[in-house]
Amino acid sequence: MKAKEGSFTFQFETFGQMEDALELIFSPSAASVILYTTAIKCGVRSYMKMKEEFNTGKEALNYLSSRKKEENWGKMAFQGVDFENKSGRIVIDDSFEVMTRKTNQPSCHFFRGFLAGFLSELLKKRIAVTEEKCAGKGDKHCEFVFAKQKA
Repeated sequence: MKAKEGSFTFQFETFGQMEDALELIFSPSAASVILYTTAIKCGVRSYMKMKEEFNTGKEALNYLSSRKKEENWGKMAFQGVDFENKSGRIVIDDSFEVMTRKTNQPSCHFFRGFLAGFLSELLKKRIAVTEEKCAGKGDKHCEFVFAKQKA
């Protein structure tokens, strides 16, 4: 499979090894903060690049889901999204972050940060994303909830 112009691909295992190295150099909690914070910027940038492709919030979420599935990030489904209250749930099957890395706690820190950045731009409010279930720790899929961040 040839990468699109202006992009490259990581093997799932390579991303997992990068996470392992961050944990070794810093600590597991510091590595999670680094991945999460880095990914927020990526989510914001992704929204800015994509925003011309949709007209409504629902279209934005469908576009994001389709795009990330094509990029092999996983199969993302938004559920119970309340655009007025800026909340909802995201279920992800086959998250790239857990394909080769198993843990005893939720571990999709990059995905969580990416979603927080993207959704914050889309909803024009700081959004907090929490991972409630994680395939990396044995759950059927990864599951996140999002809501307006409390002050």
